[in-house]
Amino acid sequence: MKKSGAAQLSSATGPRPLDGAKGSEHPGMPMPGDTIAGKYQVARWLGEGGMAVVYEAVHLRLRQRLAIKVLRAGIPDFEEVLTRFEREARATAQLRSIHTARIVDVDTLPSGLPYIVMEFLEGADLDATLPTVGTMSVERAVDIVVQVADAMQEAHALGIVHRDLKPANLFVCRVGDRELVKVLDFGISKTAEDDDARNSRLTQAGQYFGTPCYASPEQLRSADEADQRSDIWSLGIVFYELLTGHPPFIGTLTSVIARVMTDPIPWPVDVRPDLPPEVARIVMRALKRNPDERFQSMRELSEALAPFGPAQKASWAAEGQRPRSRLGEILVADGLLTQESLQRALKEQRNGDKLLGRVLLDLGLVAHADLLTALAKQQGIAMAPAGVDRERTEREATTLVPRRPKSRIAVLVAVSLALLGAVALTVTLYESRAHPSLPPTSAH
Repeated sequence: MKKSGAAQLSSATGPRPLDGAKGSEHPGMPMPGDTIAGKYQVARWLGEGGMAVVYEAVHLRLRQRLAIKVLRAGIPDFEEVLTRFEREARATAQLRSIHTARIVDVDTLPSGLPYIVMEFLEGADLDATLPTVGTMSVERAVDIVVQVADAMQEAHALGIVHRDLKPANLFVCRVGDRELVKVLDFGISKTAEDDDARNSRLTQAGQYFGTPCYASPEQLRSADEADQRSDIWSLGIVFYELLTGHPPFIGTLTSVIARVMTDPIPWPVDVRPDLPPEVARIVMRALKRNPDERFQSMRELSEALAPFGPAQKASWAAEGQRPRSRLGEILVADGLLTQESLQRALKEQRNGDKLLGRVLLDLGLVAHADLLTALAKQQGIAMAPAGVDRERTEREATTLVPRRPKSRIAVLVAVSLALLGAVALTVTLYESRAHPSLPPTSAH
């Protein structure tokens, strides 16, 4: 079955079948036709998992399709789940790779339930497609794994360990004639800057979160032990499944955990005789039980796989998917804001629930025109920079295009509206090493 925005689900039990015509039956949850925050109109219910419900929505002013993930009320250990919900929002908001779903907004419903607004994805996760695909060609499997590795390389550089890489969290979209893979659900991720006391409550000694047949031995012993090499193990299991049609260990929860900890990994060529031994050796290195014997980084894994991937690597930037620069970086680089003022604004933002641009304006650190110019650059919209003589700019423009005042005004109004919409949609596009705080009752 084709899935769209519902891939944002996170569930231990798996999502319920999608039904675009029905709404959620849980009290306090949105229904199709409802408007959230005065700007997101709920179009339909997409699906739900153990902790959240996902809707398709439309931004009323921008006419943009979005996915809204709302935390359900009445679930066990609500406060702990809320913390994970917040963790997903923070972790995902830091990532700018085209291979992760973008966070658009975070807030709470009038009922007090937190929600995350994310980009709407069309396609299906690998968990839904693998049963019909069977084994993949080496080239296609390598292409998928390398894209995931690219996303996780950025996450690991920021100190974020996913801890739940599996087919259900890998969403495949189509961009032209290529497959674009997005890594989803950072709800049980671990970050280097997590508060130790809070993190210990979430991952107590001997406690495990994730999906056992994709989890590394050290992660099964204790979630605290997971590091970037644990994600490499999980991606190695996914790679094994793409090539052979099933993960190396299958069975009951208890038996899978025992086998991951002790049983030898079946040699992939014995399962699929046509598999090149060089590819099988890469799989087996990713699945070394001793983390020190695995690939030590996603970059190292990608480089090993490069000779077996597509001859021509996709240029996602050419498809208009280049990650955008951070707002604070642009303002500082253009001399419109000092690093000290930026840090002051970030500190103020962490203590409240406003977007960075709003904080900068409220503190009087930047002028509206300067902020508009920086946002134009961030969004890739050409504008005359602040301080440039307007008459001169118009005069030079009319030497190329005949001046048409009414059309010109209309264009300027349209650009202004687009940039105002960008202000509303821009979440923290510049982060210091400290994570931005979310509203006390909101977020993932």
